[in-house]
Amino acid sequence: MSFYLEHPLLKAQTVEKRLFQLDLAANALKASSLIVVPTGLGKTVIALLVLLARLDLGKVLFLAPTKPLVEQHASFLRRALRDEAMVVLLTGESPPNTRAESWKNARIVVSTPQVIENDLLSRRISLEDVSLVIFDEAHRGVGNYAYVYIAGRYAREAHRPLVLGITASPGSQPERIAEICTNLGIENIQTKAEDDPDVAPFVHQREIEWVRLTVPEELLKIRTAIEEVLKSRIDDLNLLGVSQVRIDSKASKKELLALQAAL
Repeated sequence: MSFYLEHPLLKAQTVEKRLFQLDLAANALKASSLIVVPTGLGKTVIALLVLLARLDLGKVLFLAPTKPLVEQHASFLRRALRDEAMVVLLTGESPPNTRAESWKNARIVVSTPQVIENDLLSRRISLEDVSLVIFDEAHRGVGNYAYVYIAGRYAREAHRPLVLGITASPGSQPERIAEICTNLGIENIQTKAEDDPDVAPFVHQREIEWVRLTVPEELLKIRTAIEEVLKSRIDDLNLLGVSQVRIDSKASKKELLALQAAL
């Protein structure tokens, strides 16, 4: 019995076979799913398994929120797949016309959501032939984030839509999780914890070492300048009376976003 995944599109002895990943992927093929798995337990491998099963139905779009993450995913897919040319990396650095041509010919597109949103708004690309959209760090799918727009377009346009959201931290508030699922068109949630019997053998012991750092003087000056600008803006808002209660100059990001939504 092989300890590695076997598939016509995969390089031999590249990806280890883990039963819990196979189970999660099999269930994700039945309905659009949010998979919650701790960091280091192969969320990208689960995405690969679902991707392989959907490729015959159309293009696959793999989204991640930052360019380094996008490059990391593209690198993993190219290492795992026999035909590295199947994987196309789209970034904002590429000219729009070049991106449109790359999209047209690609089987697997890895990109940030902002690039895809811009190309959708400009009508350079269409999602109608996309058989799977993978949202990495799916917990970002709230508010006006580009994931939300893309998921809405995908639900309306695709002939055979399937969504896979993957994250290690969906949040603890049921309302927020429900919002993520609604925004991304997710019907099913699957979770795995480090102490689950089928997961525990793959959890490595971690050693934590605390390292104290001295903040450079240049960064302290930048922080002070930003704090002064923020305080000045908040003072202006208080003078305008935009809030029934006085806004604290040290208000949290959450409080400021709530105020923004109320205005």
